Amino acid sequence: MLTFEIIFFSVYFLLLGTLVFLGFFIQTKKELTFSSIGTNLNSIHLNEIVVIVPFRNEEKRIECLLNSILSSNELPKEFLFVNDHSSDKSVALISEKLIGIPHRIIELPEGQEGKKHAIRFAIEQSNSQYILSFDADIEFNPNYFTNLKNLSEADLYILPAILKAKKMHEHLFEVDLILVNAANCGIAGLKRPIMASGANLLYKREAFEKFDNFESHSHMPSGDDIYLLRDFRYNNAAIRLITGTDFSIETETPQSLKEFFNQRLRWIAKTGDVKDTLSTWLAIVQVILTIIFFSCLLFFVIQGEWKSALIFYMLKTTIDLILFLPYFNRIKRMKSWLFIPIYELLFPIYSLVILCAMYVYKPVWKGRRLDTNY
Repeated sequence: MLTFEIIFFSVYFLLLGTLVFLGFFIQTKKELTFSSIGTNLNSIHLNEIVVIVPFRNEEKRIECLLNSILSSNELPKEFLFVNDHSSDKSVALISEKLIGIPHRIIELPEGQEGKKHAIRFAIEQSNSQYILSFDADIEFNPNYFTNLKNLSEADLYILPAILKAKKMHEHLFEVDLILVNAANCGIAGLKRPIMASGANLLYKREAFEKFDNFESHSHMPSGDDIYLLRDFRYNNAAIRLITGTDFSIETETPQSLKEFFNQRLRWIAKTGDVKDTLSTWLAIVQVILTIIFFSCLLFFVIQGEWKSALIFYMLKTTIDLILFLPYFNRIKRMKSWLFIPIYELLFPIYSLVILCAMYVYKPVWKGRRLDTNY
């Protein structure tokens, strides 16, 4: 058994060390080349950015975004809010708060619903070189737009979206996404990104109009971000991932387990439908390693070898804490980093619940039950 443990941890350390640790440092070096400062590269101009914000019944969550806009040191050309048939006071709140700020509120036509339709309708109603998509429940620092001016031109920028826990247990929700984002960062450093967040996505209008293949994923109610990434990648567009917090937005974690599982089920549905070979193989490797780890842990427990089980668990956790540390530190979420050992104990239960729910439950989003196919 000792030989097997040595082989397992050697393989695990080599794979994770390459994908997450080494890839992280390669990616951060790449990001240094994205700046237009001190180069002959063309920079992005704020007067050529339209920010699109789809919203539906966000009266209780949109104020953070509105306050961020009011506190911003510089502003883009326009904020375009798309009302997805809201029944609350969201529209009135936006109008009251953003007096003097260049913005419009447009209504999504009857017969259209959801974020994908809202974004495309807004693009048709606007004119700019760049589109920046935001979610309605985000916030950003006052220098956010000023920092965007330092970027050189590209077809697509995947900018960081960071979950922010308010309660102690919500740090576990943070960890779940941060681990995935850390892997995405490392993979982007070694090869290319496999994920994007529509909460903070910047892209050229010309590239969008040329590459967007909406018909291929119109059956999926969610996934404006990952399908856009796929369409740009298929067309060899200039895609850049940024992890630095100068360009980040923050949003709250899910407020309940039900909301958390609804969110994760939506993500699984759209990720599986994209059929990214690289993403699929990485998921298979992750599943195999997880099964081996927990099978060994369970074996020790059944045999009553509690000391061996504890050592096995501590070795795995220590490796993860070390290799994921640089990414957690880069996005300034060190408190959540401390929750990795707890998260790893809960992960098998969480995975089993997700697996069962995929086949018996349809997630709810913005008050609408989604007809997704896993």
